[in-house]
Amino acid sequence: MQHPDLTVTSEERVLNAILMWCMEAKKLLGWEAVDELMNPLTPEVNFSDRLHLLNDLLPFVRFALLPRALLKKVRRAWT
Repeated sequence: MQHPDLTVTSEERVLNAILMWCMEAKKLLGWEAVDELMNPLTPEVNFSDRLHLLNDLLPFVRFALLPRALLKKVRRAWT
């Protein structure tokens, strides 16, 4: 996965990059935009045939380094 605007400088950007790639996003989105897109739909709808890749890639995010507020949103999105 390469893109000039996807310079990974934090774990949040790693998470954004994984979510954007798995959603096959056509433009760069931050976590807030991804969170809004995910709210009304299920992960199966959002990620379709890349859902299994999302499950493979998420363990590479060091969630312990993410801010608590972001962790709460991530948890809400997946429960």
